[in-house]
Amino acid sequence: MKRRVSTPGALVLIAMLAVAGCQSQGQAIPNDPVEAVKLIADKQTEIKSQHLDLTLDLTLEISGLASDDPINFVLSDFKANVTAAGDVDNVSENLKLSGKADLGFLTSFLAPGGDELTFDLVKVGDTMHARVGEEDWTESKIDTSTSSANDNAASLTDFSRLLKKVAKAERLSDESIDGVDTYHFKVTLDPVDLISELAEIGGSAAEISPQDLAQAQDLLKDTVIDFEMWIGKSDLYIRQQKIHLKLDLKNLPDSPPEAAILAELNITTKNSKINEPVTITAPK
Repeated sequence: MKRRVSTPGALVLIAMLAVAGCQSQGQAIPNDPVEAVKLIADKQTEIKSQHLDLTLDLTLEISGLASDDPINFVLSDFKANVTAAGDVDNVSENLKLSGKADLGFLTSFLAPGGDELTFDLVKVGDTMHARVGEEDWTESKIDTSTSSANDNAASLTDFSRLLKKVAKAERLSDESIDGVDTYHFKVTLDPVDLISELAEIGGSAAEISPQDLAQAQDLLKDTVIDFEMWIGKSDLYIRQQKIHLKLDLKNLPDSPPEAAILAELNITTKNSKINEPVTITAPK
């Protein structure tokens, strides 16, 4: 059976590797990487609620395609910026976020006459409520099913093993984030090794031919994936995290030899008001 690691959980677990072998003032951190992962991951489960401030920046450059290819018009030099803020109830998994987005030329299609797009998202139970600008709210059902405890434990074990093989961690200078003293760590992943290990962990290694795997590794060989996190010294809660993904793709399948894609994504999330009361209700 294939095992899946959720994106937020994967990011936390990636960050955990950086803790291994590091000691500093504040709460003690085990030297053993697996024990450090368990400790920090367990500490995040203590967070019942929090306030998030999120910033996303995306740039995309596509070159070498035929001049009449519609992708040239849509995404040849695309930039986007999204900012959002709001509260999250970790216990009920409800959230309320409001934000704005600049999606380049797409903004004018989605928000006629405006320079930016505003949006609101509210999740209550299995329903996501969303609206753009001052339009009416829309509703959609979402899958709220969760993995079993056994599956989660297996995923944690698999990811711990994966990180040991594909990640390089370094301890950076301690910093203060909004007045909170924090440990600062950076983890860099090897994309070539990562794709091989993910295929094995997912149980799909037998389904992917060696040729397809080699092609994927060649495609991602110049990709950069790194992650920074700032952990409160007193409680080991994550106070800030930054994700940096840079895709430098060449030798694209079914494309001209000179075709290339350069994409860069930066996401910064700040966590504050941890475990303070929040009330999230569906919009009326």
